Amino acid sequence: MLLLLLRLHGLEVARPFGSHMVLPHDVILPVHGKAAPGDLVSIHIGINHYQTRCQQDAVWRIELPAMVASAKPFAMIIRSGEKSIVLEDIVIGEVWLCSGQSNMDFPLQRATHGAVELTRGNLAGLRFFSLTGIPTTAQPFRESDRARMQATSFFQGSWQVPSGKELGAVSAIAWWFACQRLQDSGRPIGIVENAVGGSGTEAWMAPQVLRSRPQYEALTTPAWLDHAKVSSWARQRARQQIGQLTDMPHPFQPGFLYESGIAWWRDFPFKGVLWYQGETNAEIDDVSWNALLLEDLMSGWRRGLRQERLPFFLVELPRIGGNDPLRRFWPQYREAQQQAVSRTPRAYRIETKDLGWDSADVHQPDKKPIARRMADEVKRQCPP
Repeated sequence: MLLLLLRLHGLEVARPFGSHMVLPHDVILPVHGKAAPGDLVSIHIGINHYQTRCQQDAVWRIELPAMVASAKPFAMIIRSGEKSIVLEDIVIGEVWLCSGQSNMDFPLQRATHGAVELTRGNLAGLRFFSLTGIPTTAQPFRESDRARMQATSFFQGSWQVPSGKELGAVSAIAWWFACQRLQDSGRPIGIVENAVGGSGTEAWMAPQVLRSRPQYEALTTPAWLDHAKVSSWARQRARQQIGQLTDMPHPFQPGFLYESGIAWWRDFPFKGVLWYQGETNAEIDDVSWNALLLEDLMSGWRRGLRQERLPFFLVELPRIGGNDPLRRFWPQYREAQQQAVSRTPRAYRIETKDLGWDSADVHQPDKKPIARRMADEVKRQCPP
């Protein structure tokens, strides 16, 4: 319904912008969208207004001046002739991008102490843009899943002030991080969360990066499903969902999640990236390969988002119990994480191996300590 409203009568605003959002503070903010070529487009915020002419390719872009953080809600009105879009309940603060796989996506309602959070409801100043993709279960895709399996429609969601059932579904780590960051910074906090269970690093890498190295060449063709450096578990799961349709896109396909969940945030000034991923890639016993993937993921996101100094905070894989052969190379993967961080400016590792548990279940439910360490490291590296 929201996307239909934003496209009313041919006037559009890009997906990152919506009611209940957090606008980044103290930075120039490009707002953009589509309209008829040559039309005058204006943005009105209180008594201030800014305008431009829509280009011949039907794209308009207006750069809003830097604004100080504020929890006082306001409206943004976008006009073109008699057409208008009204975005309500906007605040100004920090926006963090939370990505990875299922441990980042692990919901508050299933987390240890999560039930207590649900009883108190949302904190003033917290806004979430929780993007939901098609589940990566062991079941074949339905016809409706196949229809959504493209970059423009895979993820669904919008800015929300979560409460009740909606709050229970948000990322537990992102929630507790946001709560502590709100307390530490005193600013409204926006969270964009788009993690996908089971996804490998290569699925989140920018396609132009994948095309830039000879060793990635096979990852950019239908032969990716047979690539020895793609987790055998991920390849099996993909085949369970798409069958023999080798030309059918899949969330684990190299580059797919970047195109569907990262590329359209270009020019949006994130405060930083919180990255919790690696359980899938840790199946591969190759420290150099895994470190290279992480380095290229970070550099590719920075170029693609046009934020060369964008901070990355990578969660170390924690301790895990059992004798599952898929987990035997976790110590080597931690080394890959450390190497990638040590060679990448403004990249930081969140140490967590002491926070694991004795179960073989990869989904340790106590997410609050990890979130707190994230927030503490952010406070050290990105002080208010």
